[in-house]
Amino acid sequence: MKIPYKKIAKNGISLFLTLIVISVIIDWLRKPEVPNNADSTALYDLQHQPFFLGQLSQDRPAVLYFWGTWCGYCRYTSPAIDSLAKEGVPVATVALHSGDKNTVQAYLTEHDYQFTTVNDPSGDIAAQWQVAVTPTIIIFDQGKMEFSTSGLSSYWGIKVRLWLAKWF
Repeated sequence: MKIPYKKIAKNGISLFLTLIVISVIIDWLRKPEVPNNADSTALYDLQHQPFFLGQLSQDRPAVLYFWGTWCGYCRYTSPAIDSLAKEGVPVATVALHSGDKNTVQAYLTEHDYQFTTVNDPSGDIAAQWQVAVTPTIIIFDQGKMEFSTSGLSSYWGIKVRLWLAKWF
């Protein structure tokens, strides 16, 4: 019996490209909107230290990550975001509907996450950005949104988007 390797490879490539196209369409439909004053609005991390998104992405592309302690997919995406932060990628995260400051901090400590986190217990920040799905990842360069994706994302998927934002 002859195994049709060419046909299997062709079908595999076709399936892969179809999944990419579907993913791009879904990301486009779920694309968040950057508020007009996003660059000049101070965000406060859990230690109440202010920062600005515009400054975060001045020198290189940065990641803004909307997540929740309750989010199943975030359990797989958050370690990738944390790895990027530990590598020196500018990362800011928004903990959506995850409880008070102490609850969010306890979750971060339990998982040894080191990324900068803003608590959004009532969802006001997410509403300003029109983020309806967690996790949502936004890649910024020079204060402008270059890419966004929602749902499950891998370390390498985010890394490629950061590279594309830097070079294109």
